[in-house]
Amino acid sequence: MRRKDEGKAKAPKNASRLVRTIRSLITIVSIGVILAIYNAVSLRRDIAVAIGPEGDSQREFFKGASERPDITTFFKNLGPERRLKMAQNIGHYDDAPLAALCGKLLDSFDPVARKALTDSLSRVALVHPDAVAAQFNLPGSFQQLAIATALRKAGTRAIPLVDKQLSVNDARPNAIAYLVSSGTDAIAPTLPYLDQKDKDTRLAAVDALGKLRAVQAVPKLLTLYHGSKEEERLSYFTALATIGEPSTEPLMSDVLRNVSLPTPLRAQAALGLGRIGTESAEVLDWQYTQNADQTIRESAISALQLAGDPALRLGLKAMSGLGPESDQGDNLEATDQSRRHTMLVVAGGIRTQYADSIIESGLSDPSTTIQAARSCTGRPELVSQLIGTVKLKNADDQGDVIDAILKSLTTTSKGRTALERLSADSSAGALGALASRRLKLGAG
Repeated sequence: MRRKDEGKAKAPKNASRLVRTIRSLITIVSIGVILAIYNAVSLRRDIAVAIGPEGDSQREFFKGASERPDITTFFKNLGPERRLKMAQNIGHYDDAPLAALCGKLLDSFDPVARKALTDSLSRVALVHPDAVAAQFNLPGSFQQLAIATALRKAGTRAIPLVDKQLSVNDARPNAIAYLVSSGTDAIAPTLPYLDQKDKDTRLAAVDALGKLRAVQAVPKLLTLYHGSKEEERLSYFTALATIGEPSTEPLMSDVLRNVSLPTPLRAQAALGLGRIGTESAEVLDWQYTQNADQTIRESAISALQLAGDPALRLGLKAMSGLGPESDQGDNLEATDQSRRHTMLVVAGGIRTQYADSIIESGLSDPSTTIQAARSCTGRPELVSQLIGTVKLKNADDQGDVIDAILKSLTTTSKGRTALERLSADSSAGALGALASRRLKLGAG
């Protein structure tokens, strides 16, 4: 009897639990429906305000929107016409928070909307350039392009505000790029940052001033270089080498000659001599084009390419007398052929008629034809010379020479046209077939 009574007692209890569960589900569903309705109504209201007429409510909406975590999604979900209208409407106002709003929305693949946002951001920059400069911490390329464009509207008064961003880790690279693109106007406002105690901020200023080739920074950079810790010295020296001020030639020469110094430092010295461009600097760089260290060798070649035609003339004039630098045995013995090859490599990085003439001479010398052909890369002016040279080669035993020439021809539209004619020439035989194959392969 007791068990029957217990069963009867459990039944109502189980039933009451089921009722409570159903009621809870109904409540949850009801809340979900209410929230969905509220969100839909709220979304329609926000859209109406964002694309509606100018007014205080719209201004407040945009100011508050800069703090909304969903604003980017909100903007992207608008249709193209609505996105454009919202972007244009932001331009009715110049409040500082709108800089952050535009910065977030500029991460969009809609080019029309981005243009309108850039215009709106430019208006903010006229009144609050500091707020716009603070957006340099954003990572997107679309954003950075628009921020830089907007700050240009504010003129040179924006530069000191950008300098302040050198102390912000995420903003630092973009701030440096902006300062460098600002040219000489950025030099004076940036110079005081060489005295910053914070190392990263100071080195960012060093980087910017070096790329600006700020001669005014040389005295301070020399002081920093001679008095700095080893891990910072390369940054200071790189800036000095990039500036290429003639008074630093003795330092550059000493560093390049000093085999006890790190290779990166010596490589920068070679580049610095190329930028200085005096005859003595170029002579020293020519000597190091035969260096056993590939990094130093390539830096010396790049330096001579920076120096241009004067370096080529000097190299041709003094080639027979240029022996390897007595560098405590770390140089390779240079042969006449290796020097001729180096001359062609240097000429390949100089886009002048004089450099073309040197390369053309190299094409006619069987011992340097391959290197001369490589130096013709991207030079449409030498296409006819390349075609004339390749037609004289025998495909049976000079395949490597032919391939080098054909490869260079693929690097210009004029060269590819010449290759197409050669491949279509029935009288070209094996050479025509090789030309057709190279067209398919490209320059790879």
